[in-house]
Amino acid sequence: MKKAIIIPLVVLLLATFGCETKQKGPSNLSVGRSKLIDTGNALEAVDLLEKAEEEEVNKLEPRALLLIAYSHGLATGDATTQGVEAKFKSQRSQRIQELTEAEIRQVLQTLSTRSRVQKAGLQALVDKGPEVSPIILESLIKGRYPTLHTNFAEMLVQIGSDGLDLILATLTDETTPPPVRTQLVQVLAEIGDAEAVDALKTLQSATDDAALAMEINTTLYQLGEDAYKKDIIAGLKHSDVAVRRSAAKAMVDIEDVSTKALIDGLKDDDSEVVAALVEALAIYQDAAAVDPLVAILTSELSKDPKQAAIDTLDIYGQNKLTGGMAKRITTLLIGGTVADPDNRFYLVQLLKREPFLRQIRALESIEGLASKLYQYHQNKETETLVKTALKQLLDALE
Repeated sequence: MKKAIIIPLVVLLLATFGCETKQKGPSNLSVGRSKLIDTGNALEAVDLLEKAEEEEVNKLEPRALLLIAYSHGLATGDATTQGVEAKFKSQRSQRIQELTEAEIRQVLQTLSTRSRVQKAGLQALVDKGPEVSPIILESLIKGRYPTLHTNFAEMLVQIGSDGLDLILATLTDETTPPPVRTQLVQVLAEIGDAEAVDALKTLQSATDDAALAMEINTTLYQLGEDAYKKDIIAGLKHSDVAVRRSAAKAMVDIEDVSTKALIDGLKDDDSEVVAALVEALAIYQDAAAVDPLVAILTSELSKDPKQAAIDTLDIYGQNKLTGGMAKRITTLLIGGTVADPDNRFYLVQLLKREPFLRQIRALESIEGLASKLYQYHQNKETETLVKTALKQLLDALE
């Protein structure tokens, strides 16, 4: 009798224990989040996140994710192809209008890790308008969401003059860190609102930060204050590299700039300065810049000025400012004097541009440049990167 009673009790206990320890499946919130952030599937994510919004006690995250999902679905066109465009537009518009500060911060937190939905999500905040600006500016000052700081600048530019007063207040606040001030001055240049001129002049006269002063000079010039042109050009020779960088980047916007000043600046040992000046020389063309531009290709500078030099020399070649430079570059390449294989690669990349391909073809019967390049490829060049580029060049010449 006792055994008959004990066995059912054991079975009951085991069944009860099994029910209590059985793990629940993943929530609609977690699956919806994964669908959206990990795979970018906005349509499937919306169905799950709408359920999560109803189920979750704390609705902050599902609401933030839904705004991102509606935005991404519209941006990719998926909402249109699946016949839910009207719903997505309506929901997005309504949720942007209802966005709270807490939801804005949740959206930023979600988007602080790069994903395919980041652009559409940030655009939703831009569309909210200047109400987002205080959170963006506070995040810049306090270093929150550091991966988004470049995006923040772009967002402030898109919000534009509607957020101007707050930007100016932050800019002139003594507690604002210098790097943020510099970034905001650049934002003001992009916005292009002359209402910023007086505040910029006040700050410029008060700051002892030479780099910030130069950023202000360049922005004031872009806002129509031509008197700052002389100071900007003089900045190309400043001892502070940050000043030279700011001045060099402004050269593309300076009217009637002296090409001599640009060419002289190519001797700078800073890659950012040189790259900016090379880009300016693509606009203000001068045959006297050809030799210094070629010299950059075999210098110790980084990749950016070298790529910029190739692009500018390509333009010069199209405009017949380079003469028979293909012969000179070929001789330099095969002569054995360029020890760095990366620099030999850049020389080949230049020869692959159309103006120099035409020169090689035109000179083939006289100079045999293609034949010399073939022999060099077959017998002397040992670096795979350069040999591959040379093979592409030779194929283009056939």
